[in-house]
Amino acid sequence: MSNDSLNEKCELLLRQPEIRFAGFLDMMGNLIVGSFRPGVEPLKNENDRKKMFIEAVLRIRTRQEFDENLGPVVYAAARRTNIVTFTFLMNNKVLFVSAEPDVDIDKTANKIMNLCPSSEII
Repeated sequence: MSNDSLNEKCELLLRQPEIRFAGFLDMMGNLIVGSFRPGVEPLKNENDRKKMFIEAVLRIRTRQEFDENLGPVVYAAARRTNIVTFTFLMNNKVLFVSAEPDVDIDKTANKIMNLCPSSEII
């Protein structure tokens, strides 16, 4: 899928009021495309976000070791005091999403997967 198509997916997600950030990462943790919803102030500077992206990809790669017995991870979420983050492995890319802290994790994850099906991310 082209960067333009990935960017369209991010823009679609950012239309949701609970989504703060949506972006696609390569398997090295580099941001391919992505941005914050207009009007949202980032909680971390760009350098710290890069570290967070690398950590997210490393966690996904580590979890893959258990896929054979446990099945692949559909998504991972972390609820923090000020934010909820989601990661989805989609055909050798990682969709990284941050949301408002009061979201229902499962409902939001399902909404993200419906808006951005992995079958469309090739």
